[in-house]
Amino acid sequence: MSNTAYTSATTMPLNYSYSSSSSSRTDEVKAIKVSALRYLARREYSRVELYRRLSQKFSAADSIQHVLDELRAQGYQSDARFTESFIRAKISAGNGPFKIKIELREKGICESTALAAFDRQPIDWLALAQLVNDKRFGSVDAEINTDVQTEEEKRHLSAKKMRYLRNKGFYKEHIDIVLKTSFISS
Repeated sequence: MSNTAYTSATTMPLNYSYSSSSSSRTDEVKAIKVSALRYLARREYSRVELYRRLSQKFSAADSIQHVLDELRAQGYQSDARFTESFIRAKISAGNGPFKIKIELREKGICESTALAAFDRQPIDWLALAQLVNDKRFGSVDAEINTDVQTEEEKRHLSAKKMRYLRNKGFYKEHIDIVLKTSFISS
């Protein structure tokens, strides 16, 4: 018996080119997914925010979009969950609704998702504005116990409080009420 079948098979060149391009694409998709899951393991991300992060590391935009679609379908990434978490964190930091809405827009959250998340938050914005004011400037009782203030000092303090609360993201209605209550007794 001859070994021609064996020798002809060993002399034929092996061609792996058919799988190398698809293999590199699947490797890149896997790397994108691993990277995305690492980000999501630390904290919630909006889809836009996660896309920006991933596009800094990977150049295949269509692969990133595919991975993000997959993560959303599997429940690993959710804009609604991110929005609720973000709002809670910002409320804890003493930020008002205006500032929170702007920051959500910057993170790619649509207005309907943001409004729905705000509706689910049982927050009294006026009480939060008063708390933030008291934490920064002292409570109403502390103002009563201070020396008699001149009108100019009161206007200066009032302007300072207004700027501070505006920068924290509270609406004018909230600020006006907080300022009225803080100067009623002084």
